[in-house]
Amino acid sequence: MSVLTDIFRPIFDLLAGIITFWYSLIPSYGIAIALLTITVMVVLSPLTIKSTKSMLQMQALQPKLKELQKQYKGDRQGMAEAQSALFKEHKVSPAGGCLPMLLQFPLLIVMYDVIRGLTKTLQTKHGLIATPQYIVHSSLLYKHLVADHGVMMFMGLNLTVTPLHYHGGFFSALPYYLLVIVSVGLQYLQIQQIISKNPSAAAANPAASKMQQYSTLLFGLIYLDVPAGVVIYFLVSGLFRIVQQELMWRHDPVLRAHSVEARRKASEKSSQVIEAKEVGSSNGVQGLFGKLRGFKAQAAPSEGGSVIVPKPPRPAAKRPNKRRRRR
Repeated sequence: MSVLTDIFRPIFDLLAGIITFWYSLIPSYGIAIALLTITVMVVLSPLTIKSTKSMLQMQALQPKLKELQKQYKGDRQGMAEAQSALFKEHKVSPAGGCLPMLLQFPLLIVMYDVIRGLTKTLQTKHGLIATPQYIVHSSLLYKHLVADHGVMMFMGLNLTVTPLHYHGGFFSALPYYLLVIVSVGLQYLQIQQIISKNPSAAAANPAASKMQQYSTLLFGLIYLDVPAGVVIYFLVSGLFRIVQQELMWRHDPVLRAHSVEARRKASEKSSQVIEAKEVGSSNGVQGLFGKLRGFKAQAAPSEGGSVIVPKPPRPAAKRPNKRRRRR
């Protein structure tokens, strides 16, 4: 664990320094973490935009990938070469769209360690003493953490505890669980936002869409056992991405053109399905009316008002088997 701490130590110091800066302007633990989140998301925006474009391009190639799977069924090497050529032709990186999701795991670890380092305490003969890490002792954040004995309070929540480890009763722990639910809901809404912009691709590969949706449940389970301050980080990052994606699709010409084309194809496909249903329904109704007309023709009323029912044909009479008499 010390090796990992040494590797990520510059990142810990950087994020803790950003929190210290924002806390010096607005002395609130929760707001300082939220402003840290916005700072990180703004810095990562070029990478996020690039990965979003790559993801949409991969979604647009799903029909062609389906054709290649049928064409090279049973030939793995040929399938791999054909896919590589297709990606190279369209200048698409298969891993580019997964980058934002993959970055969440190291950020989760980093934020967990930063919060734990800032709220570190030591038990001495004089009692519990806070010894915050990663920040200078002369900073306002350090002084307040020492005065608060390593406890980060924000809107009645202790940002240093987790929902599962909070033993103050169900109703006292309920706000922590609601924080997790809102964070997971924003991640799910972010995925649905992407699917709504390209419904045809989602329909072409429903397994990938379901896997993305189920991944939010995995993060929900993880959030139950991390400090509330870390959950606030991911809650704000989810909200930031939703707003960022909406602005991207409205103002980025590539993404906007892609979204319009995807919706047009989805609308055409929906119209074709509706037309096919209408034709099938019309044929069914016409067949039903044809059967009714045939029934009426067989059971039509006569002039006297009685119904003429056609008589069944008589069976052919059997001829007696006559044997020739011997003379």
